[in-house]
Amino acid sequence: MLTAERDLVTISLARSALYGVLAAIFRHPENPLFRSLNESEELDALRDAGALAGGNQCERVLECAYTLHERARTTERPMLVTEFIRLFGHTSRGVVPPYETEYGSGGPFSQPQEMSDISGFYNAFGLALDPVRHERFDHICCELEFMCFLCAKQAYTTETGDNDGETEIVRTQRIFMRDHLARFGCTFFMRVKQESSGTWHGAAAEFGSRYLEAECHRLNVTAQRAYLSLRPIDDFDVPMACGSCAGECATERIEE
Repeated sequence: MLTAERDLVTISLARSALYGVLAAIFRHPENPLFRSLNESEELDALRDAGALAGGNQCERVLECAYTLHERARTTERPMLVTEFIRLFGHTSRGVVPPYETEYGSGGPFSQPQEMSDISGFYNAFGLALDPVRHERFDHICCELEFMCFLCAKQAYTTETGDNDGETEIVRTQRIFMRDHLARFGCTFFMRVKQESSGTWHGAAAEFGSRYLEAECHRLNVTAQRAYLSLRPIDDFDVPMACGSCAGECATERIEE
């Protein structure tokens, strides 16, 4: 493999790793997949991935990684649980809703349409939510996990010389970022920072915000610079979140 292609594979894997870390740190602290990043080995791995994938925000991404590591070392697990519940609650409309379709100003039919659009992305790649975890397609962790998958898929298509497949994967990344994470993800991280300044979750949101900015720049997508408004509660009489998953929203690959 040529050096340039090898570099693209390495960068894609680093991007995938960072999306995976972001998805893991915004799970419930009692979830076994949650990562607090308080170990030196984890910090080293995060630093290496950030150096490769941080793009124009590389220095800020690395700075945020160190801040997150220090906050993790000084924050006890019960405090993380308390803060998680305060921010995200047990329903879809906590202080900072982690669900994309809780934001926006569309009418009562726009929410199911957006849910269908998001699920369409997952289905196109043979992905489905793990039925055991009872989560929604539009949870922030699900969307981050999807980008984690796409970046890993890009590394594979590059390594195997599948140029058409690589082009399609990059196109999908750009569209999903433009229509979803560049809007909802940026708003979500901004709201967490505002509501949780000086805490571990605030540091995690700063890390996420900086990385999404780098990814928007990489994919030539405009990042959301202002808050998306929350949908009026009166528009939706039926709640769409089960409130029992504690942030567990891992996707699983459908067997061919």
